[in-house]
Amino acid sequence: MSISTQEKKDFVRTWLLLIRSGKPINESFDILARQTNSKPLAKVLMKARIRTEKGTPIYQVFEDDPSFDKAFSSFIRAGEESGTLTSNLNHLVEWLERKHKLEMELSAATLYPKIILTFALVLGSGLTYFVLPRLTPIFSALDVDLPLMSRILLDISEFIQNHGITLLLGVLGFLIFMFLLSKVEFVKEKYDHFIIRVPFIGDFIRDYQLTIISQLITTLFGSGLMVTDIIDITTDSVSSSAYRDSLIRIKQRVVQGDSLSLAMEEYPALYPGVFVSIITTGEETGAYVDSFKYLSDFYSSSISERSSKIPVVIEPVILIFIGLFVAFIASAVILPIYQVTEGLY
Repeated sequence: MSISTQEKKDFVRTWLLLIRSGKPINESFDILARQTNSKPLAKVLMKARIRTEKGTPIYQVFEDDPSFDKAFSSFIRAGEESGTLTSNLNHLVEWLERKHKLEMELSAATLYPKIILTFALVLGSGLTYFVLPRLTPIFSALDVDLPLMSRILLDISEFIQNHGITLLLGVLGFLIFMFLLSKVEFVKEKYDHFIIRVPFIGDFIRDYQLTIISQLITTLFGSGLMVTDIIDITTDSVSSSAYRDSLIRIKQRVVQGDSLSLAMEEYPALYPGVFVSIITTGEETGAYVDSFKYLSDFYSSSISERSSKIPVVIEPVILIFIGLFVAFIASAVILPIYQVTEGLY
C-alpha cells in the first residue's frame, strides 16, 4: 500500500506542530507512528525514529523510501542544512496542499466517466453471460432466415459459450502485457512525446505538467535552494518523460550561463510563449517567485476549467456507445420475432 498525499500532508502538519511545541525529533516520530491510521506511514516513521537516533539525517530517511518523492526529502534537507526546518516544513505543507488539490480535481473530473464505463461493462457482461445463452435455443427454433444482426449475435453467444474462459484469459493477458510495456522506459518516453501532441489530451497534459512545475518552483524558491537544485527536484517530480528530458537539457543550459527563460524557448511545444514571457519578466525585475506564482495560479485555473470539461467530452461518447450496443441487442432480438409474427398474418 502506498502513502497518499493527504496522509503525507496531515503527517507533516502534525509533525510541525510537535516540533514547535519543543518535542525532540525522534520522540515526535514515535508519537506520530502510534497515532496514524496508515500502516505504511507508521512503518516509515518507526524506521525514521530508529535511524535518526543513530545519527542519520532526517531527509535521508525519506529519500531512501520509495513512497516519498525527491521534492519531499529536498524540502527537509534544505531545512536541516540551513537550520530552518520549521520554515521549510511550512513550505512542504503548502506544496502538499497544492498537490492534493490538483489530484482531487482530476479525480472528481474523471469520477462520472468511470461510473458510466463501469455500468457499461456490467451491462455488457450481464447480457453476454446471462441473456444471450437463453436466446440461442429460441432463435434456433424459429423457422425463418435470421437477419444479419441476429446471426452475428448468435455467433458471439456461441463463441463466448465455447471459448469464454480463453477470451477472458486473453484479455487479462493483454492488459498485463500493456501494463508491463508501459513500465519500459523507452516505450514510456515514446508514448509521452506522442500524447503531448494529441489535441485536447495533449493540452490537458501540458497544463497539468506546467501546473506542477510552477507550483513546485514557487514553493522551492522559498526554501533557499539554488536554481539548479530546484530544476533537479522539479525534473524528478514531473510525470511526463517529455518534460523530464527538457528539464535535464534546460539545467545544462542554465549551468552554462543561459537564463531559464532562454533555455525554455527551445521547447515551444512544452513551454508556451506566455509561460516563457512571464518568466522573462521575473528574471528582468528580480521577481522570480511572483512570476511563478502567477503561472501557478493561471495553470491551476486552467486545469480546473479543463477538468470540468472532461465529463462533457467523454459522457456523450460513452452514452452513444451504450445506446448503439443496446440498439444492436434489441434489434437482433426483435427482428426475428417480428418476421415470425408477420408470417402468421
